[in-house]
Amino acid sequence: MTKPINIYLQSRINEELPFNRVECHSSGKAEICRIHEHEMKSLRIIVDKLIRDGVSLEMLDGFFYGYQIPHIGKEFDLLKFTKTECLNIELKSRAVPLSHILAQLKKNKYYLAHLGKKEHFYTVVTDTLTCYTLDEKEKLRTVDFSDVKNDVIYFQCDYLTEIDNMFRAADYLVSPFNTPDKFINGEYFLTPAQEHIQKKILKDIKNCTGYGFFSLTGKPGTGKTLLLYDVAKKLAAAGKALMIHCGKLSCGQERLNESIKNFHVISTEYLKYHADIIDGYHFILVDEAHRIYPKQYKMICEKVIDDGKICLFSSDPEQILSSTEKRNGIVSKINSLPLVGRYELSERIRTNKNLMSFIDSVRNLNKKPRMPVNYGGVTLSYANNYEEARNIIAYFKKQGYVFINYSKSDYKHSPYSEYEEDFDTHHVIGQEFDNVLMLMDNSFYYDENGILRGIPHPDPDYLYPNLFYQGITRVREKIALVIVDAPELFGKISSIFSAE
Repeated sequence: MTKPINIYLQSRINEELPFNRVECHSSGKAEICRIHEHEMKSLRIIVDKLIRDGVSLEMLDGFFYGYQIPHIGKEFDLLKFTKTECLNIELKSRAVPLSHILAQLKKNKYYLAHLGKKEHFYTVVTDTLTCYTLDEKEKLRTVDFSDVKNDVIYFQCDYLTEIDNMFRAADYLVSPFNTPDKFINGEYFLTPAQEHIQKKILKDIKNCTGYGFFSLTGKPGTGKTLLLYDVAKKLAAAGKALMIHCGKLSCGQERLNESIKNFHVISTEYLKYHADIIDGYHFILVDEAHRIYPKQYKMICEKVIDDGKICLFSSDPEQILSSTEKRNGIVSKINSLPLVGRYELSERIRTNKNLMSFIDSVRNLNKKPRMPVNYGGVTLSYANNYEEARNIIAYFKKQGYVFINYSKSDYKHSPYSEYEEDFDTHHVIGQEFDNVLMLMDNSFYYDENGILRGIPHPDPDYLYPNLFYQGITRVREKIALVIVDAPELFGKISSIFSAE
């Protein structure tokens, strides 16, 4: 749990390494933040000015310094809260473009708005003590330092000391599939990692002469889909952009087709019968490219080369669902192209670290974390039979969980066919949900090395462990895992909690 600190006490430390060590200890952060010398100096300057202007040492209690929203990575220099109000002060060691200051404060407002508190925003350029605020119309206005000082004094009493529970990743993560209107209206921000790669992709595409192939990779939860669709939306402002989704389209994607000019989403199933649709688009983006059929992949590459198009493949080799996809080796084929740009998202934002630790441990029992992990977001339940499983499913669905079942065979009965799901694993590709419920039974087992395995699926092309991974990684906040009539499997999975 992150704790507030006294910024006077912190600002007295002059050496960089001790500064970082003490800040980490005082704030209770899990890892040392790398605060640099110019940032230390900025803090010292504003604190010295506040003290000279009559602010007492006690009034500088209760500040969250360098606070990051969990799983999002959005950072604030100084935050302080009461039950009804919020104070945010950003520090700049030297003058920067006013557009940058305005953009940062507007972004801060976006991340704090859901709290429903009265907000006080400031940026202080510490080498001149020039101060700016964000007015009610979200315009930048110059103010006197006394305004900053008066708000620091105003916030001296009844401040909050625990704020982590005020921030949920789900409050900020916009999905083009699940919340298309927010995406269409631009009511979202990219994380620093996403924004860095987005700018690089757009720059490399702009500088590309002739045809060009580009590759974006990332594991589940890294925000790969939002980044890809954001790039597509921006490319559509310069030319016609076609998104090829290697899965089944959702209602959200259909909504995008209705609302974004020069932008269209199709499925690979549609492409199978209308290959010539590519001819009308300059920018081709392939989402979940590791699933595409080799003939379609070859056709896209040929059209890109022949017609001088731009093509961006987005893929995750860990999300292979079938033996055929594994044999096709599309990711290897993409990597063998003369790629103009290769980009990788590695920072997970959608799935919190504790949930991902649990998922990794389920897939490989040897991946238990070295340090204790709080698995409070995971509920593991046991059902002795089908009826008990149905009751448990109904219980969790009433609590807002989405039940993701395993994709079925068109020809043979599956042990999961009797359950009425919200989605199957092929219908959640690219989607995300706050709370996810999944089942496991004797279709799963662990080999002698502790690796999760599965019996043959009724459709011999599907792989149970891969379908499980596809479904369970759609989660943002809570997992409910129900083991049905498989005591040995339950025992091994429950052993993961011994690492808590």
